Amino acid sequence: MSQIRLVQSLVACAALFGIVGCKSPASDATPSAPAAPSAAASTASAAPPAPEKPWFFGGFSGKYEAKVASVDVKVGAIKEWSKDDGKLASGPGKLDLQIDDLGRVDGTSEGALGTSHVTGKVEDDTLRVQLSPTDDAGLHGVLIATRDGDGFKGSIEASSGDSLRVRTASIELKKLPN
Repeated sequence: MSQIRLVQSLVACAALFGIVGCKSPASDATPSAPAAPSAAASTASAAPPAPEKPWFFGGFSGKYEAKVASVDVKVGAIKEWSKDDGKLASGPGKLDLQIDDLGRVDGTSEGALGTSHVTGKVEDDTLRVQLSPTDDAGLHGVLIATRDGDGFKGSIEASSGDSLRVRTASIELKKLPN
């Protein structure tokens, strides 16, 4: 009967070994040494490498030259369009953008179109942003651009709040060094 108990003890120890440890009846007087961590356990706890940022992540800057947008003045058109001499809201300007790794755009614009807050999104290789003027003198606008190397090329279409001044501008946005 004592052999059966010894076998049961050994089976129970084998099942629990590593969790709580066990001692055989013969080794009760011998203390057990702590187990050294295995190489697999130490490499499993190492942090995985950070994922690579998308190509559009970071800052972009570009300059534009706003000019009067061509508007077909036909019968029934707003007569003020034909009176726009192009002196207001025409000329140079600058756009600065910051794009996060999810493609969200935040930035500023200043110059001929007025001072604006810029928000938008990059999806695939297309940048779409909205220019929202920070004062009543600025023009509302949209910029749509596509990837060109590590930057974007596109155009801004903008108008005054009453739509009497309509402007357009080409723009090339270059990636800024990080």
